[in-house]
Amino acid sequence: MQFINLFIICFISVMGVTSAHAGEPDLDFYTHKIQPIFDNRCLACHSCFNAPCQLNLQNYDGFLRGANKLNVYDGTRTKAVEPSRIWVDAKTTAEWRKKAFFTVHTSEKPDENLFFRMINLRADRSDLSVTKQVHESEVCAANMKEYELLQKGSPELGMPYGLPPLTQDQLKTLQGWIEKGAPGPSREEQRKHDQVSTTTAKQIRQWESFLNQTDLKQQLISRYLYEHLFLAHIYFPQNKSEFFRLVRSRAACESGVDEIATRRPNDDPGTKKFFYCLSKFPGTMVMKTHIPYEWNEAKLARYKKVFSEGSWKVESLPSYAPGVAENPFIAFKDIPVKARYQFLLDDAQYEVSTFIKGPVCNGSMAVNSIQEQFYVFFLQPQSDNMVISPEYAEKAKDMLVLPGMWGSDVELLKTPLLMKKIVDHREAYRKLRVQELLKIRPKGYSLSDIWDGDGKNPNALLTVFRHDQNAVVLKGAVGDLSKTAFVLDYPLLERLVYNLVVNFDVFGNVSHQLMTRVYMDMIRMEAEELFLMFLPPEQRIIYRRQWYSGLLAGAKMSYIFPTVGSIEPTAVRYTDSQKTKKQFVEKVLFYRFNEQVRGSLDLLNWKNIEPPRRMMKNIVLDPYDAELRTVASIPAESKTPFARFFPDVAYITIQSAKGARVYTLIHNKEHENISWITGESLRMSPEEDTLTFKEGFWASYPNMLFVVTDNSLKDFVQKIAAIKSDKDYQALVDIYGVRRQNKNFWQSYDALNAFYKEHAPEDFGYLDLTRYDL
Repeated sequence: MQFINLFIICFISVMGVTSAHAGEPDLDFYTHKIQPIFDNRCLACHSCFNAPCQLNLQNYDGFLRGANKLNVYDGTRTKAVEPSRIWVDAKTTAEWRKKAFFTVHTSEKPDENLFFRMINLRADRSDLSVTKQVHESEVCAANMKEYELLQKGSPELGMPYGLPPLTQDQLKTLQGWIEKGAPGPSREEQRKHDQVSTTTAKQIRQWESFLNQTDLKQQLISRYLYEHLFLAHIYFPQNKSEFFRLVRSRAACESGVDEIATRRPNDDPGTKKFFYCLSKFPGTMVMKTHIPYEWNEAKLARYKKVFSEGSWKVESLPSYAPGVAENPFIAFKDIPVKARYQFLLDDAQYEVSTFIKGPVCNGSMAVNSIQEQFYVFFLQPQSDNMVISPEYAEKAKDMLVLPGMWGSDVELLKTPLLMKKIVDHREAYRKLRVQELLKIRPKGYSLSDIWDGDGKNPNALLTVFRHDQNAVVLKGAVGDLSKTAFVLDYPLLERLVYNLVVNFDVFGNVSHQLMTRVYMDMIRMEAEELFLMFLPPEQRIIYRRQWYSGLLAGAKMSYIFPTVGSIEPTAVRYTDSQKTKKQFVEKVLFYRFNEQVRGSLDLLNWKNIEPPRRMMKNIVLDPYDAELRTVASIPAESKTPFARFFPDVAYITIQSAKGARVYTLIHNKEHENISWITGESLRMSPEEDTLTFKEGFWASYPNMLFVVTDNSLKDFVQKIAAIKSDKDYQALVDIYGVRRQNKNFWQSYDALNAFYKEHAPEDFGYLDLTRYDL
């Protein structure tokens, strides 16, 4: 019944005109009738930079801004382009017109209105299917003349693209709105939206007061915090669905935020006096960009404690000059390394998530340089070379050159020389690091050198899952034993953030994007190398060859990433010389971490990780988990190939009399290596593919929705196990899947979003459909 009730709630929420609202003059027309249609039918594609034609409908500002034919993700442009971040890079419609955004509200007559005609086209031609994904089929009609050509040549491009059309009630609602001139929220409604509660306002004033203290020490701390939190959707415990952005403002916060729009958060603000302020997030939240981050009394106290430890002072603030602002090891050298590292560790899941959900909302630049699934551990602060030795930190800071120092417009002809410089500096740093390690740990790293979350912080262990051009970061060891693993120390974690988030400009030219991607490749290899330092020397080269198999990959590793630290000892003791990776992971999980840090045992997916018997006493596997376990983590070999045929991500809703439960199904696609930017399809190892199941919402871009009942779950799983071909998979979809033109598609989508919002309000954001199966 709970699931049915959710369907009903969703159905009512998206109706454009309903009897419940008829004749209610106190209800704002746009807020209560138009934006709900946008939220439930349009945001699935029209949000962030991958919105078709950059038409973003997260709020009325996006509708007024209109569309633009520029492809933000153009990886071939030789010159950087001007940023077009909604709510940031222009404040008025007139300013957006100067940036080549054209209106989609071309007339108050629906037949001459570009926006309405694109929607109505889908209603007229709902019989047409699509053969391309959204990013492959973007055609931007900038006026009615271009629309007429599109209507004749590509009528399948009506909106919502390749999905069931809007209902007649919804179309009538939009038509009436267009005829009224497409008005936005009333002043009163906008005032109510901008208003915050007294309790929240008090918290905001407290935090802004902390950030805007004028002594040099606090100014440096605040700059450091801002550069790491500018992507956060900050919320306070009393309202977990009200979010704020941390911005730099020309005006004092209490006078009204006047955001300073710079390409990057570490660019010169252009004024000596500015303020760090909280600006309320103005639109509807979408999952692909949503990174919630809680501020509360305990967090403020933690910041003060972390950054107050040790006697340190600031003689002068760092400049925003190239080579300084882009290098955190130089810009923030006055802040103790331990404080910087502890700040990152405290919220490691957030920090790692920023490079995936960060400045691009489509992680293609970063994620094709990582494996489909891997664990992330962290070096204990007291074991980090930079924390231990200020002299080492001083030597290393100039070696840690980041591509961002050359800006967004890197000269193409200079790119090879600049890359050589980066590689040379990085290789010098790798050698320095091992030399320092021999001084401070002559017997090698031990288990105690892995950060244990101080016995309470679950950020100590993360799992990253890649889904095509996107990924997700989860706490705990989720999924079976990963092929590779990271150990991050402070320099690695900080460079990860600065290379892919702070310094990266999605509007930059091809050289900027290429150098950023190549440097991420270097970070990944260093993180894997640090993990290998915990294994016996004789095992390191074996794993390295497994992870980078193939002639070309071997050659690249020999010349670009030669072995360093391959003979140094490890202080970790092993009982089986052939399964050292497995032993190390199990030692960390079950002997280094306690339950609070480790989280729950993933008995649904673990097949190669074996908890000690003492931990398995009195554990009864959940019935749904037990059923799904029969097809979880099974390599797609000749006898069990079913994993190969699944898309990257699917959601499974299991209905029962007690209510619904939702699982994320993740297809882990294995690679021979991930050493190259192109030709990924040539380096796959499909026989190693597996499926991971995790209850909850762990993917922004689902490719398929499955709906089963508790009584049919066994049959669903048996049919999965029996899949031998794509034909078999399509037969499964015919029974349990919801295809994009299924008449019940929107009901399933609405129910899924409603369930998510109800059970995780702080994490909720609308799911994206730009990659839903064709």
